Amino acid sequence: DENLAFTIADSPFPIISGVGHETDFTIADFCADLRAPTPTAAAELCAQPQRVWAGVLQAMALRLQNGIDRPLQANSQRLDIAVSRLGAPSHFITRQQARLALHRQNLEHAQRTGFVRLQTRIELFDTRFRQAIKSSTMQPKVHLEKARLRLDLLNPGLVLKRGYAWLATPDGHAITRIGQTHKGQALCATLMDGQVDLTVSSPRLL
Repeated sequence: DENLAFTIADSPFPIISGVGHETDFTIADFCADLRAPTPTAAAELCAQPQRVWAGVLQAMALRLQNGIDRPLQANSQRLDIAVSRLGAPSHFITRQQARLALHRQNLEHAQRTGFVRLQTRIELFDTRFRQAIKSSTMQPKVHLEKARLRLDLLNPGLVLKRGYAWLATPDGHAITRIGQTHKGQALCATLMDGQVDLTVSSPRLL
């Protein structure tokens, strides 16, 4: 359809064509951003594996850890250098060293507290991400099951199981009205478990 082809080509969102089980290419395949052989393959192409996101989270945690450890080590080295330059301890020097130790302790506590908060946020993001993945994988299954139930309700075989039959001419045209029959006409009745060849003896209106 020409309108559908232009709609796909003009779409601001990326589109994957996954008609499925087609021996030939469709116009949609050439208009879409990417073609997949089946809808399942299309879903796999646009979904990142969970291990990829887990790797991203691990890399973020490592960067956060390095970002905290480097300033902490640098501050520790500066404190050690400052202590070494003070020379022999005295009352004043001892008091200054105590203040430096307190500042160092406060700095370490602040940095580690910040890291814990960031780690908690990463864990919360990871939990929400896993829940989103689980929800996104369950929703198509629910839709598929509903579609299967609707198809079952439309199955003509269920009607035949209740004692009805489907009448048709030998060439397959369905007979739904008495006006479509005449005396001596050959018909075929399809039942639940097979077919019966019939001959019209005398059509009668109800």
